[in-house]
Amino acid sequence: MVIQAKSFFNFITAIILITFINGCGLFYDYGHNPDEAGLESSGDTYKVKEVIDGDTIVLEDGSRIRLIGINTPEQDMYFFEEAKDALGIMISDREIMLEKDISEKDKYGRLLRYIYTKELFINLEMIKRGFASCYTYPPDVKYSEEFARAERYAREKGMGLWESSSVSNITVVMHYDANGDDRKNLNDEYVIVENTGSESINIYGWTVKDSGTAIYKFDEYCLEPNNPIYLFTGAGEDGDGSFYWGSTGPVWNNDHDTLYLRDGDGKLVEIYNY
Repeated sequence: MVIQAKSFFNFITAIILITFINGCGLFYDYGHNPDEAGLESSGDTYKVKEVIDGDTIVLEDGSRIRLIGINTPEQDMYFFEEAKDALGIMISDREIMLEKDISEKDKYGRLLRYIYTKELFINLEMIKRGFASCYTYPPDVKYSEEFARAERYAREKGMGLWESSSVSNITVVMHYDANGDDRKNLNDEYVIVENTGSESINIYGWTVKDSGTAIYKFDEYCLEPNNPIYLFTGAGEDGDGSFYWGSTGPVWNNDHDTLYLRDGDGKLVEIYNY
C-alpha cells in the first residue's frame, strides 16, 4: 500500500496529539488553571467550522477567531501545514470555550481570543509543542509569561519550529533602531549575517523573519567566511554583500522583537532576541 507523504504526516501527527490529549505524563504544568479563566458568556461552548491556519479559525456562526499571543507560519512557509493540522486535530469535532483579554478585534476584524477545550489551553499547547512561537502584542498580554516559558521549553527540546539546522558558525547582529524617524531612514535599520566558519555557505532560500509576519527570502548567494552581508530594510540595489528588503515601512520594533534566521529547508539557523 502506498501512503502519500501528506496523509502519512497527518496520521503521525494525529497519533502524537492523541497521546498529548490523553496525558501519558507528557503535560507540563506552567501554572495556568483553565477553571479560573474569565471564559465568555458563563462558559458557553462553540463548534469550529474551519481551521484557516495555525492561529486562525472560523466558528459555525461565521465568527473568525485569531488566537491571542501566538504566531504560526503563513501559507507556503516552513511548518505551515503542520501547525494548521495540529490545531485542527486539537479542536475539530470538540466543543471549545473562548476567553477575551483586553482587545475585542484585530485590524482585520477577527475576534481576539484564548481558546480552550475541556482538556487543553490551546494557545499554550500550540507553543509548548513547537507549532507556534509566542507573539506578545500589548495590551493583550495576560498569559505572556506562561507563553514565554512554554516557548523556551519547546526551543530547548528542538520541537517543531525549533528544529535546528545542520548549518553552524553563523552569527547575527542587528541595528534595529534607525537614527531619527525610522520611517524616513529605513536603511539605517539593518541585519548583519556573518559566516564565522572556514567554508562558504550557499544561502539560497534562507529567510529572515520578525516576530510578526514580515519575511525576507534570499536568492542564490554564497556566504564566504568572515565576509558579512547586510540586509537593509528599505529599497536599494543588491550587490557587494548588500541586500535590500524593499519594505515601505520599518520592520523591526525599537523596544523588543525577535529575528528568526532559517535555512532553505526552513530549519532554524539562528535567533536574535532583544
